[in-house]
Amino acid sequence: MTYDTLGVMVPPPPPASGLRLHALFPTLVGEADHPDAEALNANLVDYIRWRERQEPDRSPLTTVNHGWQSGLDLLDADVPAIHALKRFINHHVEMFLAEWGRLMHSASAPSSFRYDYRGWAVILRQGGFQHEHIHSRTNLVGVYYAQVPAVPPGVVAGGALSLTDPRGGRLATRAMWDVDRINLQPVAGRLLLFPSFLAHRVEQLLVPGERISINFDVQVDAVSPR
Repeated sequence: MTYDTLGVMVPPPPPASGLRLHALFPTLVGEADHPDAEALNANLVDYIRWRERQEPDRSPLTTVNHGWQSGLDLLDADVPAIHALKRFINHHVEMFLAEWGRLMHSASAPSSFRYDYRGWAVILRQGGFQHEHIHSRTNLVGVYYAQVPAVPPGVVAGGALSLTDPRGGRLATRAMWDVDRINLQPVAGRLLLFPSFLAHRVEQLLVPGERISINFDVQVDAVSPR
C-alpha cells in the first residue's frame, strides 16, 4: 500500500477486468510549496509583526487561544510581499477550482468562475490553539504558513492543522480502525486549500516560538453558463 503526500493511504489500481471504483463527493485538499519561501516569509513576518504593534487583537472574538489575530484586510495591503503572496495564491486557487469543478460540478455548471478573498494573520505562541470550526458563507478556505517554530528532529512541536471527516453518516458504519481525523503539520512556505465545509482545528503548540499563518476565505461566483 502506498501513501500520498498528506499521509493518506492510496489503494493500488484495480486490474483491467476488475472492480471499477468511483470517487463520489470527494473532499479535495490542495497543497503547494512556495519556490522562494525564505525571502517571501521574512518580509511577510516583518509586516505581520508591524500590524500586531499597530492594531488591536481580534483573537478574543475568534477561535484563537493564546495568540493574536489581525483584521480581515491583511491581503488588501499595498505591500510587495502581500502582492507576491497573492500571485501565488491566485495561481493555485485557479488550479484547485478547475479540478474541483471537474470532479464535483454538474453538466450545467458555468464554464469559468471569478473569485475574491479576504485574509487575516494569526500568531500562535506556545500553548496556543484554535477550537474546531468551519467557515460559513464562503466556498474555500486557504492557509499559508509564514513561520513555524524550528525544532530538532524527533521533537513533537504540535500546532498541526487537524481536519475532521465531513461525512455525516460516518458514525453509523465506521470501523474501529478507520481514521476520522487527519493532522497536517505546518511547513513554512506551504499553502493549503480546502472546502469551507471541512471542519478543522489547530492542535496546541507545544514548543517555544511562534506559528504565524495567513488565512483567507475564497468566495466563488459564476462568470458564464455553458
